[in-house]
Amino acid sequence: MKKNYSVIVVALFVILAGGLRAETSDEGKKFARYWLGMNCAEAVDAQSEHDNFLKHKEELRAYFIAAVQRGLELEEMKEEEAALGEIYDRNLKLLDEKRPAWITPEQEKKLRAVSREAFVSREKETLAENYKARALRGLELIRSLPSR
Repeated sequence: MKKNYSVIVVALFVILAGGLRAETSDEGKKFARYWLGMNCAEAVDAQSEHDNFLKHKEELRAYFIAAVQRGLELEEMKEEEAALGEIYDRNLKLLDEKRPAWITPEQEKKLRAVSREAFVSREKETLAENYKARALRGLELIRSLPSR
């Protein structure tokens, strides 16, 4: 009985997710990807972002809903994984060559105790969480926009 239930749940998910594939313009997709991939320090032009939200309001809503439901697939993050591995390697190299003065010996010990695999895994999960959080934030912004 449990096996049949999971098949039904998977089938419903596929049907619902398929219905959320919105027709999104290239410009709308580009903005949505930019929005989902940035962090709060990267916001460059608030007016331009606001204008993009107004211009692509409906297609962004569908795109962000799909992003929340789908999320990032951790297994499919090969480029991010490689970049995170490089960051880990650079951090260790920095510690080996010249430890920054603000890092105490205790902190250095903790940093070195984290394996490369654990660092990459944790950071990938953080990227996936931030992706969904950005999508939710985008939906909040869309909801706050004036109706036409």
